[in-house]
Amino acid sequence: MATLSELLKELHTLPLGNIYRKRINGESYYYHQYFSHGKRYSTLLKNDEIDELRKKINRRKELETLIREKELKLVTLSKNADELTGYVMNENTIVASFIQGILVDIDEGLAPFIIKRTRSIVEFLQLRTMDMSRTNARILKKVLNINVDEEYKTPLFAYALSISDHYWFKPKHSKLKYQNVRLNDDSMFETSLKGETNVFYQKARLSPEITTTGSFEKGWRYINNEWWLYKSGNNKQYFSELFCSRFAKLIGVRTVRYEMDNGYIRCPNFSKDYNYEPIASLADSNEDYSYIFNILYNFNKKLAKDYLKIIFFDSVINNVDRHNENLGFLRDVRSGIIVSLAPNFDNNLALIATTDYLNDNPTKDGFIKFFINFLNKNDKARDLFTKIKWKDITKEDIDKIINDIDINIDNIDNLSSTVYIRYEYLKNLFNKQHK
Repeated sequence: MATLSELLKELHTLPLGNIYRKRINGESYYYHQYFSHGKRYSTLLKNDEIDELRKKINRRKELETLIREKELKLVTLSKNADELTGYVMNENTIVASFIQGILVDIDEGLAPFIIKRTRSIVEFLQLRTMDMSRTNARILKKVLNINVDEEYKTPLFAYALSISDHYWFKPKHSKLKYQNVRLNDDSMFETSLKGETNVFYQKARLSPEITTTGSFEKGWRYINNEWWLYKSGNNKQYFSELFCSRFAKLIGVRTVRYEMDNGYIRCPNFSKDYNYEPIASLADSNEDYSYIFNILYNFNKKLAKDYLKIIFFDSVINNVDRHNENLGFLRDVRSGIIVSLAPNFDNNLALIATTDYLNDNPTKDGFIKFFINFLNKNDKARDLFTKIKWKDITKEDIDKIINDIDINIDNIDNLSSTVYIRYEYLKNLFNKQHK
């Protein structure tokens, strides 16, 4: 089934107006009549033009009906929403209540962790606010006619809905239900990803792009009832993302699947059945390995173990861009229980994306030393790490990953051997020390 953005794109290619017949001296003449910029136009048609034009006009009418069925209501910022008076919802369940931004009630089991930790609706909204350093984010706000004094209020133009979870903000006295506002409109995809400005709206549309975070240009497409996140970059970044997702799978680290489509990299929404929450909701901006490990360890050892796997993986592939918003966990929507750490994602600045040289001497690699120092200083982390059974792989396994990626990158002849050396060094580190 075509997406809303695809329907709108086709609609712009089709003619406006109607065909009407006029009889003159007993002869029938056919005209194409339409309005443009406030003026009416009428063009005489040749006989061989009539059928084709009629098909196009009928198709336009079909599309207009389909688009009306797909379009959601335009959104305005109500007085209660502007004053932050209302409810943070988990689907149709109230999990936190606010009056003029002050928390007055909370469901400790279901509320987002950022609200449980800070008691703040503003902090919740800030985690869902577009990065305004993105050129296309600024364009998107103009296209949707979003004007706010405080940037954290921007998500309210989408009821703070996000593709990544089931939370949203319901203004007081609103009769909306989750099924009324659930995101399925991807008509802002081209604007968010590419900066296109074909259509300007008098009011904001209920679009997932309003709460899409991150510093790279990106956009959500709705394809066969599934959301896909497309991201822009260069060939080295695309190569790194593809390689890292496949290498993670090879060594047994849960990961999001990435692929190329029409010159952009994309991945499916990995949290559609869960509530994804970034580590920032628990740890704020503190990225210290021990600090995050101890938080997760206090929940359960499985989370802490999976965290060790991800930062081990980061050390191997030189992912220095792991931060507290591209690392997180998945919660059960009904119970609020943490189900698992989220799969590995967002490695487009790893490997060779920001450098032409990946250090093939791990004993002299500063980033690897950070990881080893953390393990040496944290007894629980070190003991748990030594119990992880890493897969045995070969350099040829890595060669196959590289050869299967259809992107030409210079100076990667030694990449497979370098990654293999770094992997084996960290994999066997404590085995060697404890012999």
